[in-house]
Amino acid sequence: MTAAHPSLSPAGRWNGRVTSRPLPDPAESLRGLSLAERALLANIWLSQSATERRVADAFAVVHRALVALDADAGLIETAARAVDDEHRHAELCRLVASQYAGKSLPHPPLLPFAHPTHPSASSDRVRQCLYVLGQCAFNETFASAYLEAALACATVTYAKSAIRELLSDEIDHSRVGWAFAATMPQRERAEVQSWLLDLAICNLREWRAIALPSVSNPVVLRHGVPAKDKVEAALLSVIDAVMIPGFERFGFAVDELRHWRAQGAPTE
Repeated sequence: MTAAHPSLSPAGRWNGRVTSRPLPDPAESLRGLSLAERALLANIWLSQSATERRVADAFAVVHRALVALDADAGLIETAARAVDDEHRHAELCRLVASQYAGKSLPHPPLLPFAHPTHPSASSDRVRQCLYVLGQCAFNETFASAYLEAALACATVTYAKSAIRELLSDEIDHSRVGWAFAATMPQRERAEVQSWLLDLAICNLREWRAIALPSVSNPVVLRHGVPAKDKVEAALLSVIDAVMIPGFERFGFAVDELRHWRAQGAPTE
């Protein structure tokens, strides 16, 4: 099964390669799986493919916001590349799902996409800042934490290689938000900081809603599917280790975030 595929990116920048290096031969990794286990893993990866495709639409919004904000050219370029990255991720996940299924699977249906409108934001500029921080500093940082948890439990070489490919890009995508936070003018930083708690709650709620095994399943665990408790620990850890100290370092008030985290980071 080849990894080549015509470009899915509207920008036309992706050259068709889905990984920076070839994935290992999946035969040994898939040996010993039952048909039911292979079907389960195929479904998980195909669902991930649909999610990655939707994130490409989110990064198109981020790119437009950075252009409108006249942000650093490097950030604009990275956001444009992220659109292509997410299309590539969608294809990579489909190919991995196809290996588990033992046949070439079609692209999953497009998931509905609607970015947050933030109607009570004080200006269009603040709204655009929220798009960037919400998608990158929050969502992509949570995504990196999830993938790190997945990589930590994976022992199957094929799955580990695919997860590592996703993780390396998601870390770069999160850096767009952090670099943007570091360069925001003080006036806009003061207006945006009152939104940090809302952005944290909304993003964490979405990550907590992901369908995962309630207890560790040894089979899917080896293939990089962590149980809910492992993911929860990873999400909370990244709030403590990255989000709160990161925003504080860049001059944002984080008392509300600290108080929320001390209460267990509720998202009800």
